[in-house]
Amino acid sequence: MNSWFLYKHIRTLSFLLPALLSGCAGGGGSAAIRSEAQLHAATQLERGIRSQGKGEIHQAEKFLTDSLRISSSIEDNPARITSLVNLARLNRLNNKPESALLHIDQALKLAVGIPGLMAEAAYEKALIELALNSAGEALTWATKSLSYDDGGEKGKRLNLVARIHRAAGNRNEAASFALRAREENHKNGQTNEESNSLRLLGSLERENGRFGEAAKLLQESLEIDKQVGESHKIALDLEELAALAGDQGDFTKMVQYLDRAFSVYLSGGRIDKASSTQLKMAEIYRKTGDMNLAEKALQTAEQLMRKEPLKNAISN
Repeated sequence: MNSWFLYKHIRTLSFLLPALLSGCAGGGGSAAIRSEAQLHAATQLERGIRSQGKGEIHQAEKFLTDSLRISSSIEDNPARITSLVNLARLNRLNNKPESALLHIDQALKLAVGIPGLMAEAAYEKALIELALNSAGEALTWATKSLSYDDGGEKGKRLNLVARIHRAAGNRNEAASFALRAREENHKNGQTNEESNSLRLLGSLERENGRFGEAAKLLQESLEIDKQVGESHKIALDLEELAALAGDQGDFTKMVQYLDRAFSVYLSGGRIDKASSTQLKMAEIYRKTGDMNLAEKALQTAEQLMRKEPLKNAISN
């Protein structure tokens, strides 16, 4: 995950930076000693990121806030930046854009003059602006993130620029950046981001009516995500393949892909996504005249939204 990469990067910096800033004691090259507060802040930070990865929102917020408080009390700026970026990401993913902006703007101020940290903070800022449908601002920050990158995360940042162009309706630019991202990610062995590039390219090909090429790219993305074990991305691949089948008028295959996506979402505990998928299936059944299955899919979606045990889940 991006946050996990960021944590590993910042953890090294926050432990090494005091020695780099203060120099070697007495010229003897003695190693910097990490204070108890630094260790405590790092522990809370790690706990917060792990909780965030498991979807434990309240716990993640508590740990990250604790880490921010401790690191702020000792002016450990790299650790502060990490906590702020992760708090921004947590709020963005939980539809709290105002809080996300507050945290990321603080991180950006602290990250001035530290290229690696500025790259990640600018990347998150771009994602927040994209979530707010501010494509122009998002592109500005994504471009800044790309300019600060040292090479290792370039493919990820190119993917974001491509996504923003697509959201703005600039398909040619989106395809150009996605192709560059795919090459960069493949070259650097960034399989997670390579599948994102492939999925985006597949989506663009579908929108341009090149269905054969779209299917090839989306299946390739799906295979990578299965190998890596990225559940939520597998579901995204399946939903995009469903959209492709729908564009081709194959509603039977469309429902089959959606049903697979539903199963993945449900098994992964993504109830809102599972419910949304059932609503899509209900609409297809309605259009094709199968009102019995449409009603069952609607009932399943409603049960999920009410967090009730499932009784009529559709399975093909």
